[in-house]
Amino acid sequence: MKKILVFGLSIILLTGCLPQQIEPTADVSDIIATLVAATLTIEPESKDQPGQTVIASVSSVTPDPAVQATNTPEITATLTPTSSPAPTETPTLTPTETDASTPTLAPEDPVLSLGVPSAKDTFDEGSIIYQYSDSEFSFQVEDDQFVMVGKKTNSYETWSLSWEDLTNFYLEITGTFGQDCAGKDRYGMIFRAPDPSEGYLITISCDGQYRLSTYESGDDEYTVLKNWSSSSSINQGAGGENRLGVKIKGDKITGYINGVKIFELNDSTFSHGQFGILIKATNTAGFTAYLDQVVYWKLP
Repeated sequence: MKKILVFGLSIILLTGCLPQQIEPTADVSDIIATLVAATLTIEPESKDQPGQTVIASVSSVTPDPAVQATNTPEITATLTPTSSPAPTETPTLTPTETDASTPTLAPEDPVLSLGVPSAKDTFDEGSIIYQYSDSEFSFQVEDDQFVMVGKKTNSYETWSLSWEDLTNFYLEITGTFGQDCAGKDRYGMIFRAPDPSEGYLITISCDGQYRLSTYESGDDEYTVLKNWSSSSSINQGAGGENRLGVKIKGDKITGYINGVKIFELNDSTFSHGQFGILIKATNTAGFTAYLDQVVYWKLP
C-alpha cells in the first residue's frame, strides 16, 4: 500500500559496501566555484523562516519494487494549499575569475560546458531548501551541510522543496552516504514538481544503484521510468561521495553520476515545477545523507 502524508506547518504549506572511487568531487566543486557568478546569499533564520516561501516536508509511501510486490497501490492524500509570498531573499551576482587548471572529468560532464551556474547553495548561510524535522525525518542545515535523516525504516520517500519553478535546466547535488547505510538506503532529488505532492524522483542507493520514477498524486499513480540499475560511477557504501545530476530539456531527461551520463529518455509527465531533495531509510534506522551543495543552470 502506498500513502501520501503531508506534514503541514502553521505558517505556509506549499505544501555496507566497498566504495569504488571515481574522480574526487571536491575538485569539481572547485571548478563550479570558479564559474559561479550567481551565488545564493541567504541570511540565517529560524526554522520557521517567516516571510519566505517555504515548503513543508512531503512524505510519499513508495513500495520498493526490489522488495515488494508490484500490485497497484491504494493511495490517500491530504493537501492544504495556501497562497505564499515571494521569497524575500534573491540571488546576488558576484563575478569571479575562471581558473585555467581543471581536473580530468568525463567528456560529457555538464559542468565542463554549461559555464556560469544560475545559482549555487552551499548551506553556509541557511538554505533555499526548507528545513523541517519530526519523529520520522529531519532536513536541517548543520555545519555548512544539509543533513537529511531517515529516523525510522519504513516505506516513505520524503522530500523537502525549494521555492523556484524551473522548466529546462541542469540540476546537481553533491552528497555523501552516512557511516551507517546498506542496501536501498538512498537519497536524491525531486524535480519538475508542479506541487509538493508530485514530480520526478531520482535517487542513488547505498548498494550502488540508481532509479528514476514519477509520482502523480491526482491519478494516485507511481511509475518507474528507469528501474534500479547498477553503475560503476557511483561511489557506493558508507562515506561514498557522489554528484547526482539531471538535465532536462523539453521532454528529454538525462541522468548523470559524477559527470558520467547514465541514462537518457523522453517523458512528458511534468513540464515544469519546483525542485528539492529526498531521503529514504529502507534498511537502516537513522540513515543519514550529507549534502555539500545544490547547484543549477537554467537552460533556454
